[in-house]
Amino acid sequence: MIRLVFVCMAAVAGAADWTNFQDPLEQAFTVDVPQGWAVKGGLFRLGYSDARPMIDLTSPDGRINVRLGDVAIPVYFVPNQFHSREGDVYDLGAQAQMTVAKYRPGVEYAELYAHSRFKDVCATPGPRETESGPPIPEQPEETAPVKTSSGTASWRCESNRVIFVYATTSLYQGFWGARTLVSFVAPADQVSLARNVAVRSAGSLKINPQWLERQKKLDQEALVYQRARQQARMRELSAQVAQFEMKMQAMRSQVNSFERRQAAQAKQVEEFGNILTGITPTIDPLGNRREVFTGTKSRYWTDGQGRVINTDVPPGAGWKEMQVVK
Repeated sequence: MIRLVFVCMAAVAGAADWTNFQDPLEQAFTVDVPQGWAVKGGLFRLGYSDARPMIDLTSPDGRINVRLGDVAIPVYFVPNQFHSREGDVYDLGAQAQMTVAKYRPGVEYAELYAHSRFKDVCATPGPRETESGPPIPEQPEETAPVKTSSGTASWRCESNRVIFVYATTSLYQGFWGARTLVSFVAPADQVSLARNVAVRSAGSLKINPQWLERQKKLDQEALVYQRARQQARMRELSAQVAQFEMKMQAMRSQVNSFERRQAAQAKQVEEFGNILTGITPTIDPLGNRREVFTGTKSRYWTDGQGRVINTDVPPGAGWKEMQVVK
């Protein structure tokens, strides 16, 4: 389930004024980054087998932002008879936290992610941009997927900025993930520079062999942990399992080094999960939280009998407006 995979692109950016960035959290990898750009990120561990890489690059003038990977993106669990509701969390405890969601092809995923990530900078997407540049090659996968798909989303915003997302999603037995995710926002006249920075940085990724060995040991510990966790369902967790839980909780606190509060990161994950699964969280007139299917209008109404209408115009007597949770 480990997903330390970035897109592998041919290095086409300029060779001058680059420096090396090492993952500061687990020393899992190194990448080339432009000198003078603000760089943050690393490998964020949320479980034994749930390690999420992310590198965020911002140009000195703040006008270009390039991102490789995303700490907010989980592994997805394919719905089954026991976990059928999209958007629910499939909790594997200290091993991983998965989100229940049906498989999305790369192009669909790229569009959903683009709307989620860039909603504050591109509220009204304009005409789609024509893709330019060489095709984006992929690193080979160690485990052959059942299905894989790649796609892009790119358009011009009202601020004359261009947003771009490239995503490859891979389906395995019972779960799937965004194996490759590259995105950027840049002024229209600097798109080529933004793309070249993404190409050079992602193409330079080198994984630390010593980290790989440590990860293999963690995967072995995860199997022991999961067996113990399953056996403990009907009784109090053993001291060993409790120790595993505490250890993973400490690892998850690493996310705080990137976000101000872990709660803020959880909200980001929830928001993208809602977009992916077509869910809008609301508060009904009685103050109860209620999730409704996302409609094309901005307002939601209920008649107190369980029925919900999505319309910008009050539907009439007996209908009360629901508050959309921001």
